[in-house]
Amino acid sequence: MATLSSEPFAGAVPNPRSEVFKRILRSRWTFVALQVLDLFTTLVAFHFGAFEMNPLVARLTVQFGWLRGVLISKLIAVAIAMGVRKRLWIVNILYTAIVAWNLMVIIGLFLRGK
Repeated sequence: MATLSSEPFAGAVPNPRSEVFKRILRSRWTFVALQVLDLFTTLVAFHFGAFEMNPLVARLTVQFGWLRGVLISKLIAVAIAMGVRKRLWIVNILYTAIVAWNLMVIIGLFLRGK
């Protein structure tokens, strides 16, 4: 026979760390910070000889140069993201992966050049 407990189950008790993590992932400021990191890591990767994989950004860099092309793409991304709130956490995870990828490319190109 089952008994009712007055203690809530573990899933119902909010975890302060997970709440902070969720808030960070849903933040527009996190998105902007990731855009800045992507801009910086992309330009550093270009310096070491990498090339842009995104066709839109690649076209912008050909048209306007490395800095202006990537900067324009970041401004477009921020403008689009400011209108989206519900699924921003997915985009933030994606850009976290992109920044991590950029860092791996930079490290690989740096080590190859030594």
